[in-house]
Amino acid sequence: MQCACCSTACLPAGFPGVAQQPTPLEVGRVKRACLLVLPALLLPVSGCGKKQTGEIRLSLILREGSDWYRGAERWKQLVEDRSKGTLRVSLYPGAQLANSNQRTELEMVQSGVIEASLESTILLTLLDQEFSVFSLPWLFREHSVANAVCDGKLGQELLDLLPPKKLVGLAYGANGFRQVTNSRRPVRTPADLKALKIRVPAIKMYVSLFKLLGADPSSMNFGELFTALKEGTMDGQENPLAVIQQSKLYEVQKYVTRWDYSYDPLVLCMNKKRWESFSPEQQELLKTAAVEAMDYERKLVEAGRDALEKKLQSEGMTVTRLTPEQLKPFEAQVAPLYEEYANVIGKDLIDRFRAAAKAAEAADGD
Repeated sequence: MQCACCSTACLPAGFPGVAQQPTPLEVGRVKRACLLVLPALLLPVSGCGKKQTGEIRLSLILREGSDWYRGAERWKQLVEDRSKGTLRVSLYPGAQLANSNQRTELEMVQSGVIEASLESTILLTLLDQEFSVFSLPWLFREHSVANAVCDGKLGQELLDLLPPKKLVGLAYGANGFRQVTNSRRPVRTPADLKALKIRVPAIKMYVSLFKLLGADPSSMNFGELFTALKEGTMDGQENPLAVIQQSKLYEVQKYVTRWDYSYDPLVLCMNKKRWESFSPEQQELLKTAAVEAMDYERKLVEAGRDALEKKLQSEGMTVTRLTPEQLKPFEAQVAPLYEEYANVIGKDLIDRFRAAAKAAEAADGD
């Protein structure tokens, strides 16, 4: 029986480290990674409801020092302290157990080869298109609004889609708002994007969005992006500020526009079978610790925005912040995307998310 993590299905390349189509050599490496972690799965485990001991491997695509890693580190600390060491969490940054491939990482968690991972909701659209609702342009205006919706009934409704996919979502974190960079000119109007070759996550929504804005979007493995930007094969790309800074894209990009066009939540996921092996008390401990750790991670992301902007400026980038008035032409130009996706994920879901966002905005302003 072939392990799910060894699938060669290609992943929409919307994330750092994602390989679109593994080569035979890469597949061999992933299989060897499976062999390294598989023996632990063969150990006997007690029945459901009995207290478990042992290791929980948590995989994440970003490296040490990132906000993702610091959030994962906080979860590890809380779990180990509160379980008095009976539960141990090991962190694997760079998705190293999955050959730095996020699709493989997700499949390994589904199959139980890895116990847990931090995943963007963009990646989770591979499991259910409804997760793409989070990526709709300018659905959320502030971190606090996005967090309120994620932590409410609608956020839980989407997490409830995961158990049939062999996953359990413990808590929402944040990758943050996505910004656009390029090497040609400042972007202040939709016309400034015209004909720019922009690398985007390879999901239809982002491709459609940038086409509506007049750009020439295309997809590629994030690992190839730096070279493409350096050689001029691509003019620009889009990502949260933290990814732009950590990946040193300032070395090959001159302009960054802060327009907060799409919000990108994270989900701390766990293999469903492994989750069900824990006692109710252990499940409560793991979930409570996850909520606290992801809240900490979200605060890091929000608090770090202005500092990251200054870092990018110090590296020579020109930062343009768009005002609400300047954003209106962009929003008008991509409005058809909402109608398009009403046919994909349902108008009712979109309407409920928009209503929840407006309610959160109103509450935020009180």
